[in-house]
Amino acid sequence: MGRGSSGTIKEIEEFPRRIKIFFWIIFLLFLFGTFGFKLLGEKTFFDAFFRTLQTLAFMFEENSTISERFLEIFLAIVGVFFVWWVLWSLGDMLLDGSLKKYLKTRIYEFKLEKMENHIIIAGGGRSGEEIAKILKEKKQNFVMTDFNKEVVSSLRKKGYIVIEGSPDQEETLVKAGIKKAKKLILTVPKTDVNLLAILTAKEINPKIEVYARCENPKHISKLKKAGAKIAIVPEIVAADKLVEDLGI
Repeated sequence: MGRGSSGTIKEIEEFPRRIKIFFWIIFLLFLFGTFGFKLLGEKTFFDAFFRTLQTLAFMFEENSTISERFLEIFLAIVGVFFVWWVLWSLGDMLLDGSLKKYLKTRIYEFKLEKMENHIIIAGGGRSGEEIAKILKEKKQNFVMTDFNKEVVSSLRKKGYIVIEGSPDQEETLVKAGIKKAKKLILTVPKTDVNLLAILTAKEINPKIEVYARCENPKHISKLKKAGAKIAIVPEIVAADKLVEDLGI
């Protein structure tokens, strides 16, 4: 049976903590060894530090005193155990994919931090993906959001930056960079969700332009009053285009 998403997230978040522990132990080992060898007779702190480095590399002095030899053995044993623990931890994370997922997450976060004047596409369905394809062709910066885990996974595999969550949630919009975005395109086929998303987006970024999908022509005026620059019913637009093409 596979691990739950919460377990995977926990493992991903565990990675930076392990790295911090790794560096802290390294620091403490060198600190302990340097001060230990200095107190046991090394002339300078640099000599004591270099002696510690040699010991952790299993290069022991032939003329060590008994006290120095005990310190060397202690550092060597702790060093071996620590290196084994680090390699085991990294190997475990590589095998179960946590490291790869962590790096992908960090890449997403880095790209989002650098992104500005971009477009947010809320909804990764057919409409949202078609818009994404056009924006990609035009080399426009954009971010997508969707609440469906499978849709998010599918879009990410296609190379899109996707935030998991609903656009009517402030956290989702903030993660998508709503504060620095220039446009928000709502393709979700639910007027109530889009209405709340517009109000939330405008509250965070009053200057953002919002384009919203509507499921009922009667609700277009409500979406515009909420702050949408354009609100459309795709089915009606498609029907009008078809009639126009037919020359009727």
